[in-house]
Amino acid sequence: MRLYHLLFSALALFAITACEPEESEKKQYPELETLEGTMWYSYDTKQDIYYDIYYNADGEGEMLGYDTSERNEDQLLVERNFTYKYTRATADIDAVVDIWFEDGQRYGGILIPKGNLQVSNKDVYVIQLYELTADGKDILYDENGNIKSTLMMWKE
Repeated sequence: MRLYHLLFSALALFAITACEPEESEKKQYPELETLEGTMWYSYDTKQDIYYDIYYNADGEGEMLGYDTSERNEDQLLVERNFTYKYTRATADIDAVVDIWFEDGQRYGGILIPKGNLQVSNKDVYVIQLYELTADGKDILYDENGNIKSTLMMWKE
């Protein structure tokens, strides 16, 4: 009888471990070497504006805002030019993105590698930016202690 108990226990233990899901390997995506020549998407929920953000090869970029997701030329609401700097990730720091708009508004933040976040069930690269002081050293806060302005953009 003891043999049956041992056999049953071993069989139950084997069945339990066999049902455990296999750890899936995390997909590997290439690191972004540069932002040059890339196009990103963004959406402003407060103003209901759909953005296309272009990073040109000369360190300059353009942010175009539309009133629908179709982004028709005749629906262009916002056009802002900016300069940018991209610092690639190292073992010690995340990739850093700095943007200076022509009107003096400045943003800084990080690039989140593809595979960490999804948009519409697709793995995407994400840039999360925060509005900064003119010298770029501190994040700007409103009178209630909340971050004044953020920009989040993504690309597949």
